[in-house]
Amino acid sequence: MQRNAKRYVRSIAAGILVTGLLTVLVSAGVFAQTDVSEEEELNLPIRLTDEEKTRLHEIGMNQVATPPPPGPVRKCAEWEPVTGVLVRYNYGFGLPYGVLQEFAEDITLHVLCRSSQQSTCWDRLETNGVNMANVVLIDIRTNSIWTRDYGPQIHFANGVWCITDLVYNRPRPEDDDVPWQLGTEWGCAVYGTDLVHSGGNFMADGHGIGFSTDMVWDENPGLTHAEIAQEMEDFLGITNYIVVPDINPLGIHHIDCWAKLLSEETILVQEVASGHAFYDALEDRVAYLETLTNCYGRPYNIVRVYCGDIGGGDVAAYTNSLILNDKVFVPTFGISSDATALATYQAAMPGYEVFGFEDGWLEDDAIHCRGMEIHDQYMLVVDTNPIQDMEVSYTDYRVDVYIDDRSETGLVTDSLLVCWRVEGEPDFESIVMEGAADPDSYYADIPIQGDSVNVDYYVFAKDNSGRRSTRPMVAPAAWYTFNTGILSTVATLLQSYSAVLDEFGVTIRWTLAQAGENMQFAVHRAEASEGTFEELVAPEIVGDHLAFSFEDRSCEPGKSYRYRVVVEDEEGRRILFETESISTPVVPLALYQNHPNPFNPFTSIKYFLPHADHVTLEIYDVSGRQVVCLVRGEREQGLHTVEWDGRDMNGNTVSSGTYFYRLRVGKETISRKMILLR
Repeated sequence: MQRNAKRYVRSIAAGILVTGLLTVLVSAGVFAQTDVSEEEELNLPIRLTDEEKTRLHEIGMNQVATPPPPGPVRKCAEWEPVTGVLVRYNYGFGLPYGVLQEFAEDITLHVLCRSSQQSTCWDRLETNGVNMANVVLIDIRTNSIWTRDYGPQIHFANGVWCITDLVYNRPRPEDDDVPWQLGTEWGCAVYGTDLVHSGGNFMADGHGIGFSTDMVWDENPGLTHAEIAQEMEDFLGITNYIVVPDINPLGIHHIDCWAKLLSEETILVQEVASGHAFYDALEDRVAYLETLTNCYGRPYNIVRVYCGDIGGGDVAAYTNSLILNDKVFVPTFGISSDATALATYQAAMPGYEVFGFEDGWLEDDAIHCRGMEIHDQYMLVVDTNPIQDMEVSYTDYRVDVYIDDRSETGLVTDSLLVCWRVEGEPDFESIVMEGAADPDSYYADIPIQGDSVNVDYYVFAKDNSGRRSTRPMVAPAAWYTFNTGILSTVATLLQSYSAVLDEFGVTIRWTLAQAGENMQFAVHRAEASEGTFEELVAPEIVGDHLAFSFEDRSCEPGKSYRYRVVVEDEEGRRILFETESISTPVVPLALYQNHPNPFNPFTSIKYFLPHADHVTLEIYDVSGRQVVCLVRGEREQGLHTVEWDGRDMNGNTVSSGTYFYRLRVGKETISRKMILLR
């Protein structure tokens, strides 16, 4: 007997409704026939059959247990980059051809199909408009279509792409053997655990946090809860395993029947009518999830999706969706709540293309159960903790980024970017990231803005394999936004300030109306009016109780600078003031006064070259005798600094007195006087 299922395709005749990137595929006259034959009805269902319930002792009887994979182990999240999706064929796919078309449009459709049916499988896909260039048939025998539940758990172990095989919680030996056969097919390592589990009852965030219902406890009665958590950590890198009670005393007890991670920060949870049998349990689970913190240390964003009645007390399984790169495949049921559910996805996942497909799905069986993502083994991993809204801002906004090229081809350093703009502006500006101290760590500073400005930004990275990755995952179609809050200038603390240019550089002076205890200052400098502020290392700030000054002797001729002084005390760290742009004059050739002067025994001598040239810098005593030559040779254009330690060319300490230092560049000579006081 055939189910009354429908097939849907992209066409005007199919009645596609498009809102932004929201695509709802509705009934079509073309391909309206079912893709389910009588033979397929003989396939095993998602639930245990009565006969299987008599053979529960056979579950895992052929499992190959191995030592855990080498650490560190990182289980991939569903939304990370994928190159394919795994489905199964046995006289049918259990999925509408419209879904298969979308799968194979951009990524590889891996089909588990025994050799005797491969010709028929290929013909059906080709006849129904699937991109055959992206189809791979794999000769593996199976018992059922639930690739999510028995398929490979893909992860990285010490940076290497591999598979962990969980014991499938059904006495179905062909299904249970699939991960091992795929390991042979793909040439990757497979690790086996004795833990009985199901892929539909497990979701991970890619950062070591995983979720399941308490079915995982019930299916492993010989293990303590701590031992189960340890297996998840050893084999899948789940260091924070969150197990919650299921909402349904019947059914298959999978978490994907009522909840779904949409990102590291967002969990989608089913919502039902207040009179429904699951209402209280769902509200209780939501209250618990709201107490948890995500991998970035903040509470989860809980999004509710209303699931309407589909008959018999069952509700729509909207959470049983599948994320593949920038597409989201959502099951629909031909009921009024479909449109609201799709709009909920679009609002929660801006920038993604959201598809709705109707195919007679069940309350506990839909798209997620029948397709499994295959992650890119050479993915370019990019991660960042998004900047949050601020109450007060006092400096540039730092974006810290983790980048790991699993291709090992190296990163394109000038293509590691933070792209930002003030909200409402049409274009993003790009800042090239700099390497941080930790491995695979980078950062960039978005320039400080005014009061309560909304700033949009995203992260972009590229490696030498040609892979590109962004955060958010679908940027620039989506981006992060934060509010800068109030720009702190501490007007009541500051009495006055000034910035004065002299021949030696720039002197900044400021006076306070009052001074607190343990007050400290930092000086930041930016080149030109649009430059990024950088903190000067160990600035020499001179001052007493209320009056302070700083002399910048490192500025170069012919450039413009802005200065920012930051104060830190018991009230926190905030901006004290910023100067206007100060331009230093263009100097053809400059020799600056040594600093300090008088000195004992060290002093610094600076000189500026307008172009690369041969340079000689010598020191003479008052009799004209050469004491030492500090520089002789070619030097690049720009500002140079040389230190003298008060010794002659033989390393002997010279006596106190007046000395002259002379700079010769080409035909030009400049001399200055300095005093050594011992």
